[in-house]
Amino acid sequence: FTAFLVATLVIAIVPGPDMAYIVSRSIAEGKKVGIATSFGMQMGVMFHILLAAFGLSALLMTSALVFQIIKYIGAAYLIYLGIQTIRDKKRLNINIQDNQGGIRKAFWQGAIIDIFNPKVALFFLTFLPQFISPNMGNTFFQFIFLGVVFALLTLIVDIGYSLIAGSIKNVLAKNNTAMQWQKKISGFTLIGLGTLLAFEKRG
Repeated sequence: FTAFLVATLVIAIVPGPDMAYIVSRSIAEGKKVGIATSFGMQMGVMFHILLAAFGLSALLMTSALVFQIIKYIGAAYLIYLGIQTIRDKKRLNINIQDNQGGIRKAFWQGAIIDIFNPKVALFFLTFLPQFISPNMGNTFFQFIFLGVVFALLTLIVDIGYSLIAGSIKNVLAKNNTAMQWQKKISGFTLIGLGTLLAFEKRG
């Protein structure tokens, strides 16, 4: 379990596509949107953990067609969000904490992105079993327990990144030109992440 905790913390801290997305949203729309995105992504993580625990994620390792379909859906959604971000010319609402609709939207967008990322499913199908021991009892509940711990630790790290990135947004918000450029950068980041996902291989 100690080895699992160390490995999880390393994975959570090292920047990756999910982290890039969370930081991008936090800078563009504020820390609460970033935090909501973090919660949504962890819901997507739990979705894949449950699939892996029930053995359904094994389809992604045996069916190239299923893998490709899910991968392209996720990639297309990321690219769509990137295009929408670039096209949005509205001045950002600094009082983002009152924009509950934006927070809910960010939550579900984060969830959808992780749910339709087959690499997340493959990760848990290969990562968690390394720390499961049949001698310790019910392997299904071990899988769920380790998955929940992974999601909680990752969520804490993601929230930390959101808070840091959100504070940068408060500085940029004083300059509308800087904010518009930042939104473009965020949009192209999302398009880049979607493109990388589209061309990512199963291995």
